[in-house]
Amino acid sequence: MAVAKLQSESNQHAYLNGDLNSSTVTALARQGAELIRNSGGKWSVDMSAVEQASSAGVALLLEWMRVADASGVTLSIEHLPDHMRPILTVSDLDDVFEPLLA
Repeated sequence: MAVAKLQSESNQHAYLNGDLNSSTVTALARQGAELIRNSGGKWSVDMSAVEQASSAGVALLLEWMRVADASGVTLSIEHLPDHMRPILTVSDLDDVFEPLLA
């Protein structure tokens, strides 16, 4: 299992890597929320280095969506891993995420 990390490249962009599961997303949720609130109105996250993700990874993204909406921040998700798409489909969340995918 790879430790998940969120690394800020700038106020408006971050990289997410590692495994997203129930033991890794809580800390990431807080860290991402802070980055979103301090982004100045626009924030994107690159997920190209996410190795594995469970439904907890989807919950993480939903939390960041909630924070972005409450903060008036435009959120975009770059390179959503292909292995997360079936979770979105089963959860009937394709339409919710589609506008955010870069």
